[in-house]
Amino acid sequence: MKKLLSIILAVAMVAVLLAGCGGSAASGNAKTVGVYLSPAELSYSNMRPQYNYYLTTFTQQEITLLDDNTYVAIVSASTFSALELAESTNDAKGNERTNSIVKYYGTYTSQVNDLDEDLLDVVLSAPTRVVESYDQTYWLDTDNWNDDMGKKVVPPTGVDQNTGAAIYDPDAQPWTAAQFLESLSFTGASIQVNQKTASFDYTPELSA
Repeated sequence: MKKLLSIILAVAMVAVLLAGCGGSAASGNAKTVGVYLSPAELSYSNMRPQYNYYLTTFTQQEITLLDDNTYVAIVSASTFSALELAESTNDAKGNERTNSIVKYYGTYTSQVNDLDEDLLDVVLSAPTRVVESYDQTYWLDTDNWNDDMGKKVVPPTGVDQNTGAAIYDPDAQPWTAAQFLESLSFTGASIQVNQKTASFDYTPELSA
C-alpha cells in the first residue's frame, strides 16, 4: 500500500502544480471560495493476448468554486505500461505512455447539506469552455479555437490491428469548438464536497 501511495501522492502533486500553472478564475474579478481535491483513482487494462502490454492509469480531480457561481474542474491523468513496484522499497518503474490535463469551465449551484454543515452539495452545469493539454503533443481551448485544434479532436476511423494505434483520416473536416463541446461525455454532475477537509469523492462522470 505504501508503494502505491507514493505514486498516488506524486501524481496528486503534479495535478496541483499543473493547476497552478494554467489558470485563473473563470472570470477575472471572481474570488475563490473553495478548492477541493479527490483521491487518485487507479485503473488497469490488460491488453493481452492481442497486444503484449498492459496499462495502468492514475487519475486525479480538482474543483475550484468561485464567488460568481462559476467553477473550474481539472482532471489530470498519467498512463504507464509495464508498471513495476519494488518489493522492499517504495521505488517504482514503468514506461510512460500518455499524460493529459483537462480543464472544464462552467457555472454551478450549491447549498449546505441539511444533515452536516461541513458538507456542500454542488451541482456542476455542462461546461461552456474546455482547455486541454495532451501528452506534450497538442493543446486546445474552445474559447480560442482554430482548424489545427479541430483536426486534433476528429474521432479515429479505426485501429491498427498490429500496433493498437488509432487510425485517422488525414482529409477529415476539422471539428468546430461547438462540435467538440457537444461530444463531451461530461455534461454536468452532482458532487458533495467536504469544506472541512477540502475534498470530495472521485466522480466518474467528471472523468468520462
